[in-house]
Amino acid sequence: MPEARIEIELDEGALDAFVACPDAPGRRPPILLLPDRLGVTLQAESRARRLSAHNYFVLAPDLSGVSADDCHEAVSACLDHLADAPGADDKRVGILGFGAGADLALSLAAFRSERIAAVAAYAGRGFTLRTTLEIASRINGVVRIGYAFGAVSPRVGRLETALSAAGVDFDVEVGDGEPDWSGLLDFFARALEPAGAALPNEVARQPAALNP
Repeated sequence: MPEARIEIELDEGALDAFVACPDAPGRRPPILLLPDRLGVTLQAESRARRLSAHNYFVLAPDLSGVSADDCHEAVSACLDHLADAPGADDKRVGILGFGAGADLALSLAAFRSERIAAVAAYAGRGFTLRTTLEIASRINGVVRIGYAFGAVSPRVGRLETALSAAGVDFDVEVGDGEPDWSGLLDFFARALEPAGAALPNEVARQPAALNP
């Protein structure tokens, strides 16, 4: 199953998703790809294939028809799906988010910190101060923040400050909007590929539901 369209069951209804994985036996580190509100576009599929080509099991849910209130339930269900997905070794999960998906990725990394080893968030809108501090205090993995020249959210510096104060290992990428794929792939390789390694932060934080 190098590529497939699947449905993930929710408490009510189902969520469409795109899966891309290497065409070879074995279990791979999974990456949950959260596109922006446009859903799983051709660009999102291309990004999923690019990650898959570097030996990752990639799951990209279509959140275009999901309300903001239900997004957390939907992505949490995707994370649970990875635990049973053939071909995915979910001991260390990565998340890659864009736009609204970037904020959702950071939030998920906080309230499901026991599972998330790395989160990369591009062009996020940011959070309130209270939510920013809560997210930073609960993340138990490495973080990569990306934004484009001339399109920087005024809340970006707030997140960087909170992550630094919480002792979270993070880096920042500034570019033209598309990730620096060499740097991004290196980021995920360092966080996800070492077998049996502990999560980056020494003290695991307790998961908790967040409302960005």
